[in-house]
Amino acid sequence: MNMTEQAIRVLRSRPHAVPAFLTVLVLLACFAGAQDTGALILERCQDCHEMDKVCLVGSDDAKWWQETVLRMVEYKSELLTADDASSVSVFLADPQKRASVCTPK
Repeated sequence: MNMTEQAIRVLRSRPHAVPAFLTVLVLLACFAGAQDTGALILERCQDCHEMDKVCLVGSDDAKWWQETVLRMVEYKSELLTADDASSVSVFLADPQKRASVCTPK
């Protein structure tokens, strides 16, 4: 029996555990998405400027970040897809996530 089958068997025998299990899955997906977005930022944005520039910005306004990211994409159209640009904007609007990619001097 593989792990998926074991997990299904456990969840069927303990239906009260399903909400907790789903919560854990959602949290893991969010964490993985944040990791991927941070890596995407480091991969794509450093070609044009150092990440210390990100640290200098004090805005947590998602709309401001969306406009800024879209302006960068105008300079280099192959930089990000529309979905990536949206994810990057949301990521950078969060001070804790933004701090994870910035490189202060």
